[in-house]
Amino acid sequence: MPIVLLAAACLFLGLFPVDLEGVATMREAGRLAEGRRYTAALHAYDGAVERCPGCPEPWLRQGAIYAAQGRYGEAWEAYLAGIRRGGYGDEAREGLARLVIAQGLEGQAIGPLRDLLARRPGRGDLWIALGEAYLAVRDQAAAKEAFSRALELDLSPGQRQSVHAQLGRMCVQDDDECALAHFELVERGPDPTLARHAARMAAALRETALGSEPALARAKLGEALLWWGDLALARRQFQAAVDLEPAYVDGHAYLGHVLSVLGEDESAVWHLERAIDLEPGYTLPRYLLGMHYVRRKWWITGREILEGAHELDPDDPAICAAVADTYLRVEPPDYATAEQWLHAAVDRAPDDPRFHLLLAHFYVDAMVDPSRRGVAVAQVAVGLAPESAEAQETLGWAYHLAGDPERSLASLERARDLRPQGARIHYRLGEVYRALGQEDLARRSYQQALDLDWYGPNGEAAWRAMGE
Repeated sequence: MPIVLLAAACLFLGLFPVDLEGVATMREAGRLAEGRRYTAALHAYDGAVERCPGCPEPWLRQGAIYAAQGRYGEAWEAYLAGIRRGGYGDEAREGLARLVIAQGLEGQAIGPLRDLLARRPGRGDLWIALGEAYLAVRDQAAAKEAFSRALELDLSPGQRQSVHAQLGRMCVQDDDECALAHFELVERGPDPTLARHAARMAAALRETALGSEPALARAKLGEALLWWGDLALARRQFQAAVDLEPAYVDGHAYLGHVLSVLGEDESAVWHLERAIDLEPGYTLPRYLLGMHYVRRKWWITGREILEGAHELDPDDPAICAAVADTYLRVEPPDYATAEQWLHAAVDRAPDDPRFHLLLAHFYVDAMVDPSRRGVAVAQVAVGLAPESAEAQETLGWAYHLAGDPERSLASLERARDLRPQGARIHYRLGEVYRALGQEDLARRSYQQALDLDWYGPNGEAAWRAMGE
């Protein structure tokens, strides 16, 4: 009798036995996805689908993975499969909103995100996504409101830092005091790169507040925005600088550079040549004009201008490196002359790992002399910057090409630890594991490279390697 009553209670209350193995499968799939082992996660979700064909959750989670890999068609199919199984809830709506954002259709995500936030106003990450969507459609007021709402919630330190950065950049346009307050908070955040950019912005804003040299202050603010990568705002500051002081050389030079990057060639050349006319002995505008023509693939013209800048300042390593690059761009590449210029750059900055890395890449990636000079130069780069994933990867690959897989493995594993999302590092690790006869580890590394760069060159190389 008690068993009958218990069964009746289960039927009445919906207390059916839990599929513990299915729950474990979903958790394992989620763990794999979090570690960006996407293919393994997709297979695990396939197992969950087999256990529960009518459950929408595995399909929805697969949609999120496909979206993260840029496989948008497959993402749509997975989301629709989940919806057909009754999964048109908040998880599906959020996934679809993030999917259209990833495809550059931010305006279409605003309505769904607002609907989600009406039901879940405590989701700070959704307020951030909404703010970014408004920014994409240039609705500054709505973006500020969304970001401000996010700051009222319990965000992670990284999220809070990025929101203050967004608000600071928006305030730069009309309220320097507001911008400074936000950037001072960004300086104290966990992302060191973001903090450094914010420190530049804060210093420039403080100088602007002094008001003693307004053109110089605007130009410094433009430089800080240029470092940040905000070309539109940088352009406004440099334009303001030359409007305040029409003979301001740096203002014209940097404005010309920004216009060049934005593709406004005629105006770019005018400002760069104006800067040269104002101060013929100054190398910066000549360097930027040369780089403008290099950017347009006018290698010879760019090189001639850069060599002119070198004559004015023969000790500048950046000019030497830029000239070297022009010799590598032509067909066929002039490796001998490029090597001389790269050595000139290293000689002028012996303690700067960036120029040693350029020379190491020349020897290793161009297969000029990876096993001897490539290893030697990469060792110097690692000695100068031991925490650089790029330096460790370059040294590891040089060792591999030199036929030393054990040393190669140590450097590449260090590079992977420093940059776990580096697809090329994982591909190269696969090559080294294969050389060592460790096929299981090789295939796992190839798969990770493919997961991280599905449509890119490293994923393609990994796919070919897995087929061998």
